[in-house]
Amino acid sequence: MGKINFIGIGVQKAGTSWLAEVLNEHPEIKIHPKKEAHFFNKRQFYFNNFHYEISFGSKKEKIIGEITPSYILDKKAAERIFKYNSKVKLIAILRDPTERCVSQYKMEMSRNTIEKNTGLWDAFCRDLPKYGPMKERGLYQKQLDRFYKFFNKEQILILDYEDIKKKPIAVIKKIFNYLQVDEKFVPKSLNKKIRHIKDTTKNIPINKDDIQKVKNYYNNFNYKTTTKIFS
Repeated sequence: MGKINFIGIGVQKAGTSWLAEVLNEHPEIKIHPKKEAHFFNKRQFYFNNFHYEISFGSKKEKIIGEITPSYILDKKAAERIFKYNSKVKLIAILRDPTERCVSQYKMEMSRNTIEKNTGLWDAFCRDLPKYGPMKERGLYQKQLDRFYKFFNKEQILILDYEDIKKKPIAVIKKIFNYLQVDEKFVPKSLNKKIRHIKDTTKNIPINKDDIQKVKNYYNNFNYKTTTKIFS
């Protein structure tokens, strides 16, 4: 089989599970069985490129890809992806950074995967958890810049999480058109709320003042501007 030709690079808690689900329904697209292959940031999972490629179980679909949200955060992922396939198509979904942060905090607390903290603001200031820092994950421009050192504008489709919620049909048509597959196909999961398999629903109380502090911090980094520049 040929090289993987599509990769979703992020961001965490911004609809990447939904993206994987709807794309995998398309007859011309094959998404990795685990969704997140982690080949470009955790290579110990694979022996070599061939091992990575056969792990998809592809049947010669036109588009073969994976979606690993942590790629956008990894400082070496962009270069590794470029060296693997310089012509690959990339997709990044951005979300209001405060909402994304709150969602990650709830996820980490429900999974018991975050260091001891006194609340959202404390965790945010210390950039917890260590393997997926909340503050850093919301600095989209900084992360995208690493990819634009290697890939041109036409190779990275930037989407807004709010558009997925408000107009999913328009978004999926845009994605299918970008990937050059049949854009008339309508996935059954289009309007479903898809959660990561590890996610559970728990009531995690968060101080409103903490949320406002996080919002004030991110006011210096307008993600809407980033979306407009790189769309």
